[in-house]
Amino acid sequence: MQGTKNIVEMCQKKPNFDKLVYVGSTGTLPEAPKGTPIKEPIRYDASLLQDCYSQSKAMASQYVLNATKKGLNACIVMPTGIMGPEDFSISTTTHTVIQIIKGEMSMGIDGSFNLVDVRDLANGVILAMDKGRKGESYILGNDIIRFKDFARLISEHSGCKRIKFFLPCSLASFMAGIMEKKAKKSGKKPLLTKFSVYNLARNNEFDSSKAKRELGYTTRPCRETVKDQVSWLKENNLI
Repeated sequence: MQGTKNIVEMCQKKPNFDKLVYVGSTGTLPEAPKGTPIKEPIRYDASLLQDCYSQSKAMASQYVLNATKKGLNACIVMPTGIMGPEDFSISTTTHTVIQIIKGEMSMGIDGSFNLVDVRDLANGVILAMDKGRKGESYILGNDIIRFKDFARLISEHSGCKRIKFFLPCSLASFMAGIMEKKAKKSGKKPLLTKFSVYNLARNNEFDSSKAKRELGYTTRPCRETVKDQVSWLKENNLI
């Protein structure tokens, strides 16, 4: 929140300032019932969210929107989960891909998520800089994909052993609760958290139609993203 406030204040002070594109998160959007596409909000309300990250991003996003009402030329883009080649930081998504390929994940969770290719996201940010309207928000996501199908794509493109067993989300959440209690006592990071299971169990149908309509935003199939990421991991001896 403070970092965003610093940036906004600098933009407001600069005489020849052009435009700010703030990268928010779809984590700032309250969950809608299953089967209902999740769209951009009119305002961001941190009190409707579960975790500290999402709450802080919602507060920062609302701060940007408030600044636009005072004259700041700014818009907001909201990525879903991010995936793709050249992830040298080894983010959570890339770490999961590596675990699957190396056979370190004996079972999965029968949930779903929404992943945007990092290259499509980067292009979406540029499009928002060029075409994004002042005070507007844009979801930059892709089609929803089940974890089962995601794991199958990784196996097809890497040749790794397939995950055969997937836990129901309800059972996974129960197990995560036990792991969190043990982790709290030991001081170690739990292998699974109830919040991570929630993110797979929840409605992840984020609607990017506004970005496609107003910005010209496009996405590639998840299959292409997985193929390119596996190739990059091989080239860099990470698998």
